[in-house]
Amino acid sequence: MPILSDVTPPIPLTPPVPFTAAPAPIDMVSRQSASPRARTASASLPIPRYAETFRCIGSACEDSCCKAWDLRLDHATYERYQLIPVESLLGRIVQSSVVPLPEPRSEHWYARIQLNASLECPFLTEEKWCGIQQTLGEEALSHTCKTYPRIEQRTATGKRETTLHLSCPEASRLVLLEEHPGSGITGAASAGSQSMQATYEANYEAVAEAMHAAMHPGLGAASRRTGKAVAYLGEIRRFLLVLLRDRRYSLGERLFLVGTFAGRLRLLLDSSAASEVVGELAHLLRDYCLLARQGTLRPALGQVTSQPALQIGLTLGLINQRLDRAMNSLRFLDVVKEFLEGIGYQPGMTPEMLAPAFQRAEREFYTPLIEGHPWILENYLTHAVYRSMFPFGAGGAGTGGTGARNKTPGNPEQEFRTLATHFVAIRTLLVGMAGFHGAAFATDHVVRLVQSYSRMVDHHAEFLSAAGGLLESRNLVDAGSLAGLLLEGAGRPPLASGAMA
Repeated sequence: MPILSDVTPPIPLTPPVPFTAAPAPIDMVSRQSASPRARTASASLPIPRYAETFRCIGSACEDSCCKAWDLRLDHATYERYQLIPVESLLGRIVQSSVVPLPEPRSEHWYARIQLNASLECPFLTEEKWCGIQQTLGEEALSHTCKTYPRIEQRTATGKRETTLHLSCPEASRLVLLEEHPGSGITGAASAGSQSMQATYEANYEAVAEAMHAAMHPGLGAASRRTGKAVAYLGEIRRFLLVLLRDRRYSLGERLFLVGTFAGRLRLLLDSSAASEVVGELAHLLRDYCLLARQGTLRPALGQVTSQPALQIGLTLGLINQRLDRAMNSLRFLDVVKEFLEGIGYQPGMTPEMLAPAFQRAEREFYTPLIEGHPWILENYLTHAVYRSMFPFGAGGAGTGGTGARNKTPGNPEQEFRTLATHFVAIRTLLVGMAGFHGAAFATDHVVRLVQSYSRMVDHHAEFLSAAGGLLESRNLVDAGSLAGLLLEGAGRPPLASGAMA
C-alpha cells in the first residue's frame, strides 16, 4: 500500500475560486393559509424510522462493533458484573478483562472491557455472539452495548428522536440504500418534468406555510415564541430536507445552498435582538424557499468550476489524520488503498498530478452509479441533518438528558463546515474507489466506504478539530470559499433559462 506520510500537510492545493454567496433579500411569500397542495407535499416529507426497524445481524456482521473498539461500561453494569460467580466462565472473564478506569469520566464511562489478543471482546462466543446476552439476557448488557448503533436525543422543544450510527454496517445499509418515501423522483419522472416541478413548488410552499403556522398557532395551541431560533428546528429541517432532495440541482449545488443559508443564519443569530430572531428567521426561510424555487443562484453557480486537486488534497490530509487509528481497521485501510490506486497515486505526486485520473473516474464510473441511485448520498446528508441536529449542533439544539432546552445553539456556519468536510471526503474517496473498480463499482462499495469512514471519524472528536484546522489553514471557512470543493466535475444538471419553475 502506498505510504501517505510523504504527503505532508500543507498539501499543495489549487487556490479556491472566490465566490460571493450571500443572496440579496427577496420579497416574502404571502402569508396565506396553507393550500391543500402544500399540506399534501408536507405530509410526504421523509421522517427517519429506520431506528425502529434495525436488527443486529450478529455473527453475520462484516465489521463487528465487538472488535477493535474501545468498549465502555457504565458504573451500574460494572457493579452488576462483579456479582457474577467467579467460578463461572463469565465470572472469570469479568475478573481478567473488566477493569475500572483510573479516573472514571462519568457514570456512563466508568470502566472498560479489555480486548483479547484478536482485538475482540472476550465475551464473544466462538459463534461470534455475545456471551453476556446469551447467558444473562439483554437486560444485562451495558448501556452502550444495549443501545448501539441507536442514538437517542431530544430537541430543544422536548421531542425525542432516535437515529443510527453509520459506523454499523447494517445501519449504513438501512439508511443509505432504501429510496424513502418523499425522497424525490420516482419511476419514470425526471427533475425537469412538469409533475416534479409542481412537487418541488408545493414542498417549498409548505416550508413557508409551516413557519407561518408555527409563528401564529391556532387557538389552544402552544406558542414557541421564545425568541430562540432553535425552537424552530423542525421548520428549518423541513426546508433543508426539501432542498437536499431537489434534483434540479446537483448534490454539490444543494449543499452549497445549505452553506449560504447557514451563513445567513449565523449572521441573523449574531446581529438580531432576541425579540426579533423569530421574525427574521421566518423572513430568511421565505427568502431561501423563493431563491431555491426560482434558481436565482444557478447562473452564478454555473460559472464556478469543480476543483479536483483541492478535493484530493483535502482528502489526503484527512486520511493522514486518521491513519494512526486506521491500523486496527483493515476495512478502512482497504478503502484507502482502493482510493489511492484508483487515482493512480504514487509517492511524491501532487494533487494536481492526480486530478486527470480522478476526473476520468468521476466521469466514467462514479457519476453513472450515483445518477442511477441518486437517493444514496441524499440519504447520507438528510441522515446527517437529523444525526447532528443541523444547523445548531447536538449541544445547541438539544440532546439526551435534562436541561437540553437551555443549551446555547452552535455556530451554524461551523456546523456546515463539519457537514461539508465529511461529504467532500466521502465523495472523493468514492471517486477513487470507482476508478479502482471500474464498471464493477456498485452500491455495496458505497456502503463499505461510508461505514468504515464513519467508524474511523464519527466517534473521535479530535478528528473534527484537525479537519477544521486543515480548512482554516487554507481559508476555506464559508460556502463561498468551499464552492470548488463542493461542486462536482461531472453530472451537474444543465442550467435552465430564467426561473426554474
